[in-house]
Amino acid sequence: MSLCRLKIILTIAIASIAGNAIAFDLDEACTRALGFNATYLAQIAATDAGLELQNQALSTFLPQISANVTYNQTYLNSSGMWVTYTQPAAAAQLQQVIIDFGKFSAYTKSKFMTEIANLQLTNARQKLMVDVAGAYFDILYAVDNLNAIRMNKDAFLTQMEQAKQSFDAGTVTVADVNDAKANYDLATAQALQAENNLMNRKTIFQNMTGLNSDLVQPLIDQIILQLPSPNTPATWSEMVKSANLNVKIARAGLNMAAQDIRIAKSGHLPVLSLIGSYQMQGTANINSADSPATQEYISQLMTIPGIPISSYNTAMVGLQLSIPISSGGGISSKVRAAIANYEAAQEQLTATLRQADQLIINAFYQVQNGVDVVKAQTQALKSAKLKLKSDKIGYKLGIRNSVDLVNSQNNYAKTLLSYNQARYQYLTYRLQLEYLAGRIDTDFIHLINNNIRQ
Repeated sequence: MSLCRLKIILTIAIASIAGNAIAFDLDEACTRALGFNATYLAQIAATDAGLELQNQALSTFLPQISANVTYNQTYLNSSGMWVTYTQPAAAAQLQQVIIDFGKFSAYTKSKFMTEIANLQLTNARQKLMVDVAGAYFDILYAVDNLNAIRMNKDAFLTQMEQAKQSFDAGTVTVADVNDAKANYDLATAQALQAENNLMNRKTIFQNMTGLNSDLVQPLIDQIILQLPSPNTPATWSEMVKSANLNVKIARAGLNMAAQDIRIAKSGHLPVLSLIGSYQMQGTANINSADSPATQEYISQLMTIPGIPISSYNTAMVGLQLSIPISSGGGISSKVRAAIANYEAAQEQLTATLRQADQLIINAFYQVQNGVDVVKAQTQALKSAKLKLKSDKIGYKLGIRNSVDLVNSQNNYAKTLLSYNQARYQYLTYRLQLEYLAGRIDTDFIHLINNNIRQ
């Protein structure tokens, strides 16, 4: 059992003992996901398999030894004389590659395959952390959205009740009552949709981490706002070329494609091997014959060295040179196919580079501008809260009507939702920026976790 698997089992065991009854933060969610998420665990197993490819390629350079043992019964009939006999035999063969350009290239290719396996596991680990954080913030936003709709619903309910009272008193028309009821019914429908969305977000998170999604901790009141470091998009763009995991995987794929060309071309090249063999044949044992004379005659033959039914040993060692002459154009076709695949891998690397560069530049500006957006939303929330407070006082004094109060309450709920959304987006893009640079680890997750209530 690998050390990585042992750690996973211990993580699951500890989490099971602790249970899911305690509220948790992003640190705990990511830790649990690494020991629970089936997709990530499958990638670990796939990586273990990928790491064996280099060992398999190396094995072709090592001595290939085989042995076999036989025990044959033979029936011999000649000129009316017949005899049956049994005879044991054993043989061993050895072959050692000296020069084989195809196997040399295959071994080099296996190194890149192993590199890709490791990169894919690292990528899966970092992406899982980002996905868990995204699912975590999705739950918080879904809760905020539901609360905002419920605030609107409560405001419309109050407005509808007051409209009914005013209608009974004869101060408003039935149209005012119907307007208030329509707003309330719409808010009720929106609340049901928001509840369904929240349940879906919780299910996604729970399937990803195995944790009770009802126990996620919210953000602190004032999250830590930091500009990207380094704070120039060109630096991040350069970082993508050497550090982005998808780019690294594509580059290793290009290197593999180059080795495939060499493997295909090696079909035109000779192969030199050292070969050796050893064969031992035991003395035949006569079982039956047509006459005692025949049996005596065969027994005498068995004493002559070199006779097939006599006992003898042979050994051989030498060099074997295999020179391909013609394959009917098959090798040339494989070379052309390998070159085409190499060109495709080049284009794939270019596409991956461009996409990663586009994503990281966008993430950079989202983080950089996100600092100002959160600050602006913070100020907007303060203003909306102050206006709601003033309208409540004005409503009591009779200088604001119920419509003004409801609009103010709805505006506050909408602003509060936008404020929280801006905070989640800022933290999400910080994670995205680091992931695109191949730098997500538990330390950075802990840094983001400092924004979550403990």
